[in-house]
Amino acid sequence: MSPDSNEVVGKEGGGNDGGGSEPPGGASLRYGNPWEDSPSARGPLRRLRGHLVLPVTIWLAGNVDEGPPLTGLTVSSVLISPGEPPFLAGLVTPASELADMLGHSSDRFVVHLLNAGHRRLAQHFAGDLAAPSELLVTSNSLHGPLLAAVGDRLLCRTTSVKAFGWSLLIEAEIEGAQVAQAGKGLAFYHGAFHVLG
Repeated sequence: MSPDSNEVVGKEGGGNDGGGSEPPGGASLRYGNPWEDSPSARGPLRRLRGHLVLPVTIWLAGNVDEGPPLTGLTVSSVLISPGEPPFLAGLVTPASELADMLGHSSDRFVVHLLNAGHRRLAQHFAGDLAAPSELLVTSNSLHGPLLAAVGDRLLCRTTSVKAFGWSLLIEAEIEGAQVAQAGKGLAFYHGAFHVLG
């Protein structure tokens, strides 16, 4: 499994009130932690999938002006296909608010591509560890919230949503791309985040 199986609703500011109802990342988990089981309890397909080195992205949708919480999640099952127009495909769990928001054609969202300096954001939107509020500063766009801390972004419009195993396959047209200065990458491998390069 990958972080996209830890679907969350990330909350602006990410605090934990200590009441025990929220995980440390200030997010409401909508699905179980795929790494809670010991390796011996995982099936062969699940163990093999853990051998894949996966990208780390954060998907956000909604309107910043409507206030917190931000509807977002950490997603690692992502493909980008160049073309005219270019397309993106990703897997999310049906039991997430983001899936609800992207369930119709023409729904728009922003995919943030994370690098080595964004591990805390990845943990926040995976429900693991709250990010400080300065990392969660956002601005509005026609496609959804833009995280100020992440400069690599894809501006997407949903074109298709369909069942794909236990997940939903979200297909989207990439309507815009914003590229920041290159740095070391962030990947998900064997249930943990790793710096590349």
